[in-house]
Parts: sequence; C-alpha cells; structure tokens
Amino acid sequence: MKTMHMLMMPMVLTGGLSTAALADDGSLSPSELESLLNDADAYGFTHYDEIAIDDGSHLEIEGWRDDGWQLDIDMLIEDGSLVHEKRHKDTIPDWSLTSDELHQALGNAQNAGMKRFSELDVDERGHVDIEGYDAQNSEIDIRLEHNDLTVTGVEHD
Repeated sequence: MKTMHMLMMPMVLTGGLSTAALADDGSLSPSELESLLNDADAYGFTHYDEIAIDDGSHLEIEGWRDDGWQLDIDMLIEDGSLVHEKRHKDTIPDWSLTSDELHQALGNAQNAGMKRFSELDVDERGHVDIEGYDAQNSEIDIRLEHNDLTVTGVEHD
C-alpha cells in the first residue's frame, strides 16, 4: 500500500502544476485587458503601438501621450499599478493606433475568433498584428489593415 501511495504522489503534484500553468498562460480575457487599457488611458496614453504580456504578471505598453511624450510602461496585471516607466519626447507617428482604434482592432480580433489576448504590434507599414488564443486554447494570429482595421488574415498554430 505504501508503494502505491508513493507512486500517486507525482501524479498529484503534476496535476497541480498543470492546472497552475493553465491558469497563468500569459494571456488576458477581454475584460481583464479592457480594465488595464482603461488604466493606461487614465495614465495619459492616447496612441498605442505595442502591448505585450511580460512574465505572465506584467503588461508592457508602448505608445504616446497627446503632448508628444513617448511612453514605455510596465503595469502589474493583478491591479494595474505602475511598476516601471520610461519616456522621451517624440512625435506621434500617424501609423500608431488611437485608443478608439485600439478598441476597435481588439473587437475585430475577437470577432475573428480570439478569446484571450497575449500581444499586439503595430508597424510603420500599417499592419496590426494581434496574437492570442482561440476557444480551443490554440494560438491564433490575426492581421488587420490599419486604414479600416479589417481582418486580412487569421492563422491558427
């Protein structure tokens, strides 16, 4: 009986670790992301070019304030508190997404099948790439055209 008990221990521990890994998959639900973006808007962001989850506990946001300061911040996912800030004076590029455009792009990505968010990147050519997970918890990459934020490609990994 003692042997059986010892053999079951690794199974119990492994099961607990997999559950913890699934709970911290480095992604956010739409409501969690929305709450953090509201905090970023309140902090002064008006334009965005990159949003990414870092180490599963931080959200890194790069963008600009209306007065031309480029911001690079890390926020705690847990409560939206600011952990790190870097900024320098710069010109807001016309290819960055306004807050309204960002919310529209995220909504279009959800309509294309994204259920959990992990990363967004806007490039100088006008492409918006959003990565996350679909309903089957498989990775999904969605590309949108910047001009009208229509989905131009969906790739499942």
